[in-house]
Amino acid sequence: MNKFQLYLQNHPKVLKRFILGYIIFAGCFVFPFGNEHFPFDFTKAYLVIASYGIIGLGFAGIYGTHKEKFVYAASLFLTVLGMICRYILEYGEVSNTMNFTLFNIVSYVAVIPVFTVAAYYFSIRYLIIKN
Repeated sequence: MNKFQLYLQNHPKVLKRFILGYIIFAGCFVFPFGNEHFPFDFTKAYLVIASYGIIGLGFAGIYGTHKEKFVYAASLFLTVLGMICRYILEYGEVSNTMNFTLFNIVSYVAVIPVFTVAAYYFSIRYLIIKN
């Protein structure tokens, strides 16, 4: 066991805070799926799947099984918090009017927590329990 693994075992709150902070980061910088100048394409889909897949895997590794409600609530709340940070970061810019449309907000807030729970469930079922 290397020093990094030993550190994470002795300080489990560090990894929890990292995952929760990463949800805020992703909510800020992955939002929205697309807008009129930058439509949803393969690279954006890959970014969304990779980011929130890692978050689901992190939840599975840290919190274990039967935490679907917590994963949904945490990803919903922290994603909205990240979107608020994005709005504040770009306050007064034209990009806010393109990014923060009703469709973009509702689709992102509806899809991301469900996908995170799906990634969490897949990680629990096929990666953690089988090993």
